[in-house]
Amino acid sequence: MVIEDFAKGAALGAAAAICLFTGSVQAQSTDGVDIAVTATVAERCGFTSRLASALNVAADLEDANSQDLALRIDCNTPFTISARADSGRLVNRSASDDRSGYAFDKAYGLSVRVDTDAGQIQSGRCLSTELRDGGDCILAQPSGLGSGDGVAIGRDAVVTVDWPSQTTLGRRLAAGQYSDTVTFTIGARA
Repeated sequence: MVIEDFAKGAALGAAAAICLFTGSVQAQSTDGVDIAVTATVAERCGFTSRLASALNVAADLEDANSQDLALRIDCNTPFTISARADSGRLVNRSASDDRSGYAFDKAYGLSVRVDTDAGQIQSGRCLSTELRDGGDCILAQPSGLGSGDGVAIGRDAVVTVDWPSQTTLGRRLAAGQYSDTVTFTIGARA
């Protein structure tokens, strides 16, 4: 009888173990598993390395002229662009005012347009005298010209520089080499 009771007890124990194992399998979730995957793309905004650093005009400064210069930009986020002129005028670097009656500097116009994926943005024409600190031109403002929601990956910012004929300004220009430096700043919109 002891062997028979042992066998019955072992069978009951095995059956209970199978029930417990089966019960624990049925208790597992069959809904699935959620895995969160996250990644980032860093903001970048700037001029690319393919930049022209000078606009050399072959035309006589006394004649009306307009010339475009393309600056390649790469901004994967909305951005602003601003400009600041050192002198605010084309200044004769070869000679200084000698009271001869000739002009030794000349104002010019400057505008910027950029094609973005949300459309073209454009500054409008700014006088060089307004590209100094405190100037009213949008390019001279601390916030600059904004791209709205647009981005510009591998696109050009086209800068147009122009000036009128000297005959419309009264005085002739003194002979010499004239220049000004305009510094453009571009960055992700804050």
